Amino acid sequence: MSAERTAVPTRVGIVGGGPAGLMLAHLLGRAGIVSAVVAKRDRDTIHATHRTGILEAATVRLLTESGVDGRVLTEGHEHEGTVPRFQGESHRIDFQGLVGHSLWLYPQNEVFRDLAAARERDGGDGRWSVRDTQVVDLTSDRPGIRFTDAEGRRFAVRCDVLVGAGGSQGVRRRSIPEHERTDHFVEHPFAGFGILAEAPPSAPELVDATSEHGFALISSRSESVRRMYFPCDPDEDVDDRDDGRIWAELQRRVDGPDGLRLEQGPIFDRTVLRLRSYVCEPLRHGNLLLVGDAGHTVPRPGRRA
Repeated sequence: MSAERTAVPTRVGIVGGGPAGLMLAHLLGRAGIVSAVVAKRDRDTIHATHRTGILEAATVRLLTESGVDGRVLTEGHEHEGTVPRFQGESHRIDFQGLVGHSLWLYPQNEVFRDLAAARERDGGDGRWSVRDTQVVDLTSDRPGIRFTDAEGRRFAVRCDVLVGAGGSQGVRRRSIPEHERTDHFVEHPFAGFGILAEAPPSAPELVDATSEHGFALISSRSESVRRMYFPCDPDEDVDDRDDGRIWAELQRRVDGPDGLRLEQGPIFDRTVLRLRSYVCEPLRHGNLLLVGDAGHTVPRPGRRA
């Protein structure tokens, strides 16, 4: 270990401070296992980034029963069902009636806020805004993470187990040698044209619409922000459609005899999301483990958000 680096001994070193890394650190802490989390972005930036926002019942239970703040129950919005829509006709699926559970609308950035606060409350070791991150000695008994913090100080975490939780753009999986790693990668021939808009809700629950004009997903991020998708060409330029064309395209995909009308408002974000599926095999190399999107990625519309 370089003498110019400050040593940080711990049981588990976690690269990535998103929900996967922080939930792991939280659960380890509840079990009495110390860990250190390092993340390249700062907390405010992560919290301000709009992310997928639907949680299943098991995730809500894990958050609340493990001692994370229960804001998901007070600030989130319960969806007791969902509404598949075919050729202009809605067919509601009653989750509560069928299985006794609901989905919860609660954006991922709010999950991050709760987990980061719980980490701080419990005295956990979290390092934000780090750079020059390297993972070393992965097949040894004491793998490590080297990084420089926001003040320019150099550190070396040494741990029993190292976890890559840096999301689909993280480099930890590329730390597994190519001859020992198989990348199962599929890029689909279509993309999702996604928007975020300030608008009232068009329906009380999620709407998945399929018609002769194609598919549309009508969802939400918060009380005032709607998230909507429709398929498009992966090479489409987001600036080729103005707000009027986007709303017209979404509306014709949900049109039907019941007269469902989408509530409209200013579109403040539009993105063409290339749909890629990825699984890294194996998810373990020596004492490096991959969790969450770092090891397996599902296209965003496939997550129903």
